[in-house]
Amino acid sequence: MIKKNGVVSVMGLLVLTKILGFFKLRIVAQLFGASHDLDIFWAAFTLPDMVFLVLVAGSINAAIIPIFSDIFYEKGKKSLNSLFNKLTFLFSGLILLTTILLFIFTPQIAQWLICSNKANLIFGASGNLQTTDLPRFISVMRIGLISPFVLGLSSFVTAYLQVRKQFFVTSLAPMFYNLGMIIFSYVFVKFFDMGINGLAWSSIVGTVLHLGVQIPLFRRYYRENKVKPITNFKKIFNDAVVIKALKLATPRILSILGEQFNVIINTIISFTLTAGTLSAYKFAYSLHMFPINIIGSAVAQVTLPNLAKASKENGKKKFRDILNNAIQLSIYLVLPIVAVLIILRLPIVRLAYGTGAFDWQDTLLTAWVLVLLGLSIIGQTLMQIVMRAFYALKDTWKALIITMIGIGVNLTFVYFLTNFFSHYYDWRIILEQIFYQISHANGPGVLAVIKSFFGDVWAWMTVRGDSTLAVGGLAVGVSMTYFIETVIGFWYLNRVTEVELITWKDTIRPLLVKIVNAIIMAIGMYFVFKIFDFRLDTSRTVWVALLTLVTAVYGGISYLLGSYLFRIKEFDDVWRYLLDLLSDLKRKVSKKDEEIS
Repeated sequence: MIKKNGVVSVMGLLVLTKILGFFKLRIVAQLFGASHDLDIFWAAFTLPDMVFLVLVAGSINAAIIPIFSDIFYEKGKKSLNSLFNKLTFLFSGLILLTTILLFIFTPQIAQWLICSNKANLIFGASGNLQTTDLPRFISVMRIGLISPFVLGLSSFVTAYLQVRKQFFVTSLAPMFYNLGMIIFSYVFVKFFDMGINGLAWSSIVGTVLHLGVQIPLFRRYYRENKVKPITNFKKIFNDAVVIKALKLATPRILSILGEQFNVIINTIISFTLTAGTLSAYKFAYSLHMFPINIIGSAVAQVTLPNLAKASKENGKKKFRDILNNAIQLSIYLVLPIVAVLIILRLPIVRLAYGTGAFDWQDTLLTAWVLVLLGLSIIGQTLMQIVMRAFYALKDTWKALIITMIGIGVNLTFVYFLTNFFSHYYDWRIILEQIFYQISHANGPGVLAVIKSFFGDVWAWMTVRGDSTLAVGGLAVGVSMTYFIETVIGFWYLNRVTEVELITWKDTIRPLLVKIVNAIIMAIGMYFVFKIFDFRLDTSRTVWVALLTLVTAVYGGISYLLGSYLFRIKEFDDVWRYLLDLLSDLKRKVSKKDEEIS
């Protein structure tokens, strides 16, 4: 079962990490602004980040943690340490070889990037890199190539500690990474005048801190059953467990490559939209990822080792219970945030970004994208857990199939829907005309009107208009993709074991009850928001903040009351946890008072 304490502590650290991430971006903005130098930095770090993402990040959840878990629970600590040595050596060697090759060919890569307009756009450099930027680009990229090696080592340490159920320390790592970048980017750039090289070195310091904060606890566990260092490299490739890990990692690596291709295509499409719409999409995307990164990641992180253990013990019923508990807990926690983001999208966007050059039209456009992206939060949260289930079952090929289907669905929806929404100002008028014609037509005339309507829809989906709301097509594409991936993921999960994992009783019905509760909450919030919106001067930030707070508090009370009335199990769990927390706090206060007296 999922330990609520573990989830809450990880969620708390993830919230702090996100807050520090926000301050990190503010510091970078303060030091460089939306400058040409910053374009060079982002472009130069694209390949180092991709090396880590492809070779390490995907493999950790898909292969390394499940394999570590198997060995730990089957053969014990010493075997885990031995496997850790082998896999860390193998992947570190692969990363080192890749980064050395990139280091050698950095000048050629930089030349290609700068001379190719398409590559320039894809790598996020805003199409404005020049040949005079070559020396700085090469310097920053070569510094950045240190990052995947250090982060790779740190990620293996993270996997090792998570199998040992040490989630608190592993959640500290990204927080220390952000702290390192905040402090040292300011020091290197402001006091040592190192420019973007200073920003690059601050990132390296962050990766070292990411690793360093985990080392003391890792050494304590590792020393319990220390193993001999690797002397015969051939034995690594003769180890059946190592080969199994590589086989499990391969589909995930292919999935990440496919996802990167998806990002590239979306980026290319986004550059065909009206100017400014891509920024609105990025701003909204950042807001909608907050609950996914906090809640979905925390639950999935704590759940994976438990799923891997249950899978190895052939406890499929236990596996089903752990999986469904994770699904229900994550959705219960994320649904009220989805409701808040959708109903309070305008004030949230204004409070988050509404300063300086970010005007009312930017607010409206970003809020439009946010409400469409908000629908994807449920699917993205579920998919984090569904994918972990496949990884725990050692079935990474089905996870790859789901990802590939998702890529195809996304590209299809993005193409047609960006066209469709680019006619937003036109098709509402046409719909009114169609309803009028249908109401006044009879017999064959109705069929003619309907046929004409579908012809118009096809025209809107295949021809690009000039409305800025075309960016909504990107958001709906994401939402539809994750919905379809979730349905396919649920279907596949019921085919990989003899025990049905996704059931009406344990999965679907509780989800529907929670969604109904959230809808009731959202309807109530809408009316509260409208009542106060008419009475308050929302041109002032303080009243916008008050309106947001009052409406959100009402929504929270409504959600908890609905949870009680609908007898939602997770409400009892959360309530018991809060009571236990208050009881512990009361005991500590009483003990302290006794010591003082």
